[in-house]
Amino acid sequence: MKLRFPPAATYGAALILAVVLAVAGLLLFPLLTLEFDGRTLFTLGLAVGAFVAVILTAVRLEVGPVRAADSGETRSIFVGNLAYRASKDELEQLFGQYGVVRSVRIMTDRLTRRPRGFGFVEMEANGALAAIKALDGKDFHGRQLKVNEGNDRKPRESQAA
Repeated sequence: MKLRFPPAATYGAALILAVVLAVAGLLLFPLLTLEFDGRTLFTLGLAVGAFVAVILTAVRLEVGPVRAADSGETRSIFVGNLAYRASKDELEQLFGQYGVVRSVRIMTDRLTRRPRGFGFVEMEANGALAAIKALDGKDFHGRQLKVNEGNDRKPRESQAA
């Protein structure tokens, strides 16, 4: 499991929140100016606002596999010799150790809806190569995974009768 930190924009929002709280403290609590001058009150409000913003930002930390942001090139990874009891969440967690996972698909039979023993994981390119190298041949649910880069899907020929 990895800690996921919020995007950089969240930290910008935290800074804005800190400044807003500082200005609000300066404007809404003039009673405190009996002991403090305006500059000290603003600094105190900024510090309290920063503290609150850090707490609010920290609440957004999540434990689990890394999910994708909208950045970077992706690669499709073929995962073969997959145990039939393997779930999407387990695969996402397994591959999430190596980078940002965009999607997980476990292929199923059209008629029976049972797993076919293989699937595809779409990851950002920088983590995909590391995952392929680390997980190829690894034991997962009692079976050795076959992990390699997925090929682009070839278009099917129409079967006109």
